[in-house]
Amino acid sequence: MENDGYSYGGSGSKKSKKLAKPAQEIRDVPPGTKNINLDWGDVRGVMREVMDQGNRRTCWTIAPSRSLSARLVAEKRFDPPLCLSALHLLVGLIDRVDSTGGLQNLDHLRTFLIDHGTVLEESCQCPQLALDQKNDNSKPNPKLCTEKKKNQHVNKFKVHNLIIKDEVNESELIRLVNKGPVAVSINVYREFSDFKGDGIYCGPKKGSHKIDEHLILLKGYGTKMPEGIHFWRVQNSAGTKWGDKGYGKIIRQISLGRDEPSLFTGIVYPVLLDHYEGQREHA
Repeated sequence: MENDGYSYGGSGSKKSKKLAKPAQEIRDVPPGTKNINLDWGDVRGVMREVMDQGNRRTCWTIAPSRSLSARLVAEKRFDPPLCLSALHLLVGLIDRVDSTGGLQNLDHLRTFLIDHGTVLEESCQCPQLALDQKNDNSKPNPKLCTEKKKNQHVNKFKVHNLIIKDEVNESELIRLVNKGPVAVSINVYREFSDFKGDGIYCGPKKGSHKIDEHLILLKGYGTKMPEGIHFWRVQNSAGTKWGDKGYGKIIRQISLGRDEPSLFTGIVYPVLLDHYEGQREHA
């Protein structure tokens, strides 16, 4: 997926042109799915608080690290809260990012998570102003805290693989999010950046110009009744003024109308290791 790791977003809402079928006839829900509504925010400790990345293009550190921690809690391997460091990923790939923190190729993130992983926020001693230090030509780039001898034995959270998909099948996405929150990419338009309230984002207006691409955390799905409009539940990293206190609803493909593509442009999710140091014994 090219040009990932982008700036904060928001979105505007408009009415869907074509209403979906009743909930019991939902075509994108895989056979055997017990619920047509899911919100991992209702499960204690899986979701973390909303954060604001400001004007830094560091969403590629936030959504994937939170997806990893959420999966580990959802599978009951660790008790909440499990706060994995996004800063650790930024510093680990500081030579790969641009001046705003954007990462052009998520393959670098995959390699880093496989080889090095991230750490707990409380264990991460990377400099908070790492991006400022990178942009100061008088200073060397910051070093990863785990490269220091005293921190070499800090518990690391690696992955067996990081799956990066450029094509989005929303039925497959439902199967994935049933296991835990998933990072997804979306094109940012003014309507998305300005989105506020509890409505459903249905994409940009005709003629809108793409501003950037952005990773957000998908945490569930649902259906607005009686209209029968199907939507995704997401957490953004644009602070609590975006959407409904930092959360939003994005229309699913089946409610967009015939031949309309998904508003998501990619999917990123971890393949977990068989065992993690410190995980619960019965996990």
